[in-house]
Order: sequence, then structure tokens, then C-alpha cells
Amino acid sequence: MLIEDDKLRAKKIITADGRQIGEIVSLQIELDGWQVKWLDVKLAREVLDGLKVKKPFLGTVTIRLAPERVRSVTDNVVLTLDFDAFGTMLADDSTEDGVEKKK
Repeated sequence: MLIEDDKLRAKKIITADGRQIGEIVSLQIELDGWQVKWLDVKLAREVLDGLKVKKPFLGTVTIRLAPERVRSVTDNVVLTLDFDAFGTMLADDSTEDGVEKKK
């Protein structure tokens, strides 16, 4: 299945247990193989506390999510992780699990 990048951007990100956590704002493409390496996701401000992420004074936090963490793409992007597992991986600061804070 193919999807154009502008159709993927702004899709809502939903955890495996049904919580909306944000939306896709951009894609990072690895040029050697022309594959999507990361999805940049702007987290919804109201979920930051539940994810134990420090709220900035203004705006929100953008994270990077590996495509391997995506279960399906329809009207929304559904993750393989539930909300708690996503928060744990985000707090870990390792890129090995496919979830990282964007610097």
C-alpha cells in the first residue's frame, strides 16, 4: 500500500489502547534506501503529564517514532504500543526501542 506524504502528515496518532497522543508533523527519510526512518509526532499538550514529559511553557513536545511502532494506517495511525508502554519507552531516552524525544 502506498500513501502520499501530505496525506500522512496531520494524521492523528492513537495508542493500542485507544488514546490519542498527537499527530504526525513530518517524515525523516533515509536517502540510501529511500525508506521512512522516523515519523515526527507533535504530542498533544494534554497527554504530556500522563507520559511524564515536562511541559514547555508554550507549545508542546515533538518526538520521533520508528515506523516499526505503527500497527496500521487508516483515518488514524494506530501504534503497537499502549499508552503506558509508550510513556515508558519515551522516558528511556534510548533510540533502540523506536521512540525518542526530538532534540
